[in-house]
This record gives sequence, structure tokens and C-alpha cells, in this order.
Amino acid sequence: MKYFLTLILLFTTLFCFAQSQNKTAQELFDNGDYLKAAEEYQKQIDNGDNNAYTYYNLANSYFKAGDLDKALINYYRAFRQNSRDKDIINNLSFTLEKTGQSLIPESMPKSVFLAYNYFSLKELKGLAFIGLWLVAISVTFFVFFKYRRFWLKAVILSLCFTLFFTGFYLIRAKKELQDLAVVIAPRAELRSGPSENFPVALNVPKAQLLEVRDKKGDWVEVSVRNENNFAWVQRKYIEVI
Repeated sequence: MKYFLTLILLFTTLFCFAQSQNKTAQELFDNGDYLKAAEEYQKQIDNGDNNAYTYYNLANSYFKAGDLDKALINYYRAFRQNSRDKDIINNLSFTLEKTGQSLIPESMPKSVFLAYNYFSLKELKGLAFIGLWLVAISVTFFVFFKYRRFWLKAVILSLCFTLFFTGFYLIRAKKELQDLAVVIAPRAELRSGPSENFPVALNVPKAQLLEVRDKKGDWVEVSVRNENNFAWVQRKYIEVI
């Protein structure tokens, strides 16, 4: 009984400490000390509390502080974990618009974009595994139990479920597992090769979103999103999302 009470006291202390940390960050934000709030939210992430809403709060703090590049990085990290949260979507979209960019491609209706991104990559993977279990269970019942016609329908439906979410996962993974990066310097020089000896092909501003193509030492091959203008940039000018 003594050890049980000690454990309860320990968990209560840890919970209260976590709550006080959250309160501290929120209070700093409410008082307008946005950079200090960002520091507190970053500490929470470093300590393992790296969920979508901590990234969202961190992004809000940076946005209020005027650091649009860091806001964009963390809104995207939140979006990757919870791609259907309206606040995350709206703030990410608004930040991109502030930097002259767009979340939704011009050729894609908003409803299609929202449907395409309704599930996160992690959720799609989980649904595909659930489908596999449903297939295994329905096949087992079909082989060993009565009502074979019913269980045959269950096999077909669960197989369709599995194929749909597995295919959806593979399509999304092919695109989303590719790294994105954001320019964190006032200006980044994109060169035609991985060295300062190569000529500058393009200058891009702070908070510009880039797609990562390759890496070589201190250099990263990138392209401006939705364009095919490949070039190389030094790592110190960007942060990979």
C-alpha cells in the first residue's frame, strides 16, 4: 500500500509539472512574449511532447513574433500529423499566402485537396494494417465456420478496404516522404552545382518552400515547389521540415 501511494504521488507530481509547463508557455503567449513562449513550446517538443498541437502552438508563437520561416516549418510539421484540423490548415495556408505561396495547387479544387489530405500518412498506414487483420479474420471464418456466403462477402469487402488504403498510402508516401525545406536566411543562393565555384542560378527569399531532391555533404539539391528548376543550396540557408 505504501508503494502504491508513492506511485500515485509521483504521477500526480509529474502531471502537475507538465500542466504548469503548458500554462507557462500559454501565459507567455497571452502576455505577448512570443519568443519566450516559442522557447517553452520548443522545450516541450525536445522533451518528447512532439504532437501536432504543440507544433501548432510553437508555429503560432513564431508567427506572432514575425518569424514566418519558423512559423511555416512548424505549421507544416503540425499539418503532417493532423492534416484535417481546420485551424492548422487555415494558419498554414495564411502563412504561405503571406510569403507569396499557396498550400492548395491552382489546378486542384479545395474540396479535393481536403479529401486527399483527410487522413495523415500514419493513419493511412494504420488503416491498411487494420484491413489486413480484417482479411485474415474473415478468411478464417470463411474456412472454419458456417454461413460461408456471408463470410465470402466479408473477405471481398475487407480485401477491397485493404487494397484501397494500401494504394492510397503508397501514393501519398511517394510524395510526402520526400523532404521539404524552408529558407531560413534573408536570401539563399541556389547554384547550378554543389560548390561555390558554380554560378548562381536563382536567388530565393526567406520562408520560400523548397523540395529536397538530393544531398551531398554541406549541399542540398532542391527545387522551388511545383517547379522543375533543380539547383544546389548550402545547408546553413535552409531547414528541412
